[in-house]
Amino acid sequence: MFKLENIQIEEGKKISYQYTVDKQIQEYFDLNNLYYVLYDQDISQTPMSLAVIPLLANIMPISWFVGFDVYIDEIDETFYESLKELKKQFIKFHPDKEIKGTLHVNTIVKNEFKENNTSLLFSGGLDSYDSLTRHYDKNPYYISIHGADVKIDDTVRWNEFKKFNSEEEILDQSRLFYVESNLREFYTYKIDLLVDHLGWWGAVQHGMALLGVLSPLSYKYGIRDINIAASATNEVTYSWGSSPAIDENMKWANTTVTHDGYQFRRTDKTDNVVRFVNNSEHTIKLRVCYADERTGYNCNVCHKCQRTTLSLILSGANPKDYGLDVPDNFYDLIFKNFGEDCVMTKGIKYQWTCIQDKAAEVNDFFVIKDKEKEQQAIQRFIDLDLDEIVNKNEAKVKQDKRRKFVLRQKFPFLYKVYRIIRYQKI
Repeated sequence: MFKLENIQIEEGKKISYQYTVDKQIQEYFDLNNLYYVLYDQDISQTPMSLAVIPLLANIMPISWFVGFDVYIDEIDETFYESLKELKKQFIKFHPDKEIKGTLHVNTIVKNEFKENNTSLLFSGGLDSYDSLTRHYDKNPYYISIHGADVKIDDTVRWNEFKKFNSEEEILDQSRLFYVESNLREFYTYKIDLLVDHLGWWGAVQHGMALLGVLSPLSYKYGIRDINIAASATNEVTYSWGSSPAIDENMKWANTTVTHDGYQFRRTDKTDNVVRFVNNSEHTIKLRVCYADERTGYNCNVCHKCQRTTLSLILSGANPKDYGLDVPDNFYDLIFKNFGEDCVMTKGIKYQWTCIQDKAAEVNDFFVIKDKEKEQQAIQRFIDLDLDEIVNKNEAKVKQDKRRKFVLRQKFPFLYKVYRIIRYQKI
C-alpha cells in the first residue's frame, strides 16, 4: 500500500509530498528522497485536487506494474477518469505483464479553466523546435523540466541550457518557465527491472511524468492546449512511454493534450524547421544531445548529433547555423555506426532508415568540402542493409544494455570513465 499523508506548498513554489509505503514495496522507493516539484512561479493557489497530479502521474504506473493500491484524499475528476484509460493502454502495451493496482480516493473534484492558452514542453531539441513551428503564432508558454534529461545535481549542464535559451531571440523569455523535479530519483533501480531492456523512464514513465508536473501551471495561467512533442511516428511499434495513446489520455480539468508532430519523421521535422527559419527572420540553435563531453550546444560526434547533422545536410542547410559543428571526418564517423562490431537497437535502426529514405529522395545537399566525395559517401550510406546489421547484433544489444545499466547503477564513477573513454575513441 502507498498512502499520501500530506501535500505541502512551501514558499509558494515547491510542492512536497509526504507519503508512507508498506514494507513489501519499500524496495522500490528512496524514502530519503521523497518526490517533489519546484516551480519558478508562485503556484500556491493550486487546488489540492490538481496539486496531487504530478505525484500520481509518477506513482500510478509503478502501482500498476508492481501491484499495490494507492490511497489519497482528493483528485480532479477528469484526471481520475483519465487514469482508468491510461491503465488500459499499459495493459495493451505490456500483455506479458500483470497490470493491477487500484487508486482509492475520498473526494473527486470537478475543475474547469476559463482561459485557453497554449503550452509546449520545451527541451531545445529538434522535436521541440518542430512543434514550435506549428504553435509559434499562439504565443505559447514554454516549459522546461530539470531532472528529466539533465540530472538535478548537474547544475553546470542545466545553467548552460538556460543560457542557451536566453540567447534564443525566438523564445519569449517572459513565457519560458523552469521546473525542477526529482522524478527520476525518488525510486530505486528496482523500478527499471519491472520492464524489459531495463528502461522504465523510456518505456513507461516519461510521457505521464513530464505532463503531470504541468497541472499547477495550467491552473495558474489557464493553459488548456498542452503539447508534448512526439519523438517517433506510427511506424514505430516498440513500447514507448510517450505516444498518442498515453499522452493524449493525460487530462485534467478541461485541458487537451496533443502528442504533437506524430505524423512527421525526424527528417520531415528537420525540413519543417529549416523551412520555418528560411521563411522568417529567426535563427534556431538545436540542442540534440546532453553528452557530458560536449562543450557547446552539442558534442557533434555522438550518433544522435550525427543523425541530426546528416538530416540538416540533406535538407540543404548548413548544420553550423543550427548549432552543430561538422567534424572533418564526419562521413567516416557515420560509417563507424555500421561496422562489424556495431551495436544497434531496432529504434536506432528506424532513425537511420528514415535518413536513408530521405537521402534517396533528394537531388541536392549541403556540401561540406568536396561534393563528389560526399555524394559517393551518401550513396554508400543509402546502400547499407540495416536489417542485416540490427538482426545480427540483437543479442549483443541486450547484453550491452544490461552491462551499462549495472555499471551505471552500482559504479556511477566507473560508468562516467567508460563514457569518457568511449568518447575519445570516436
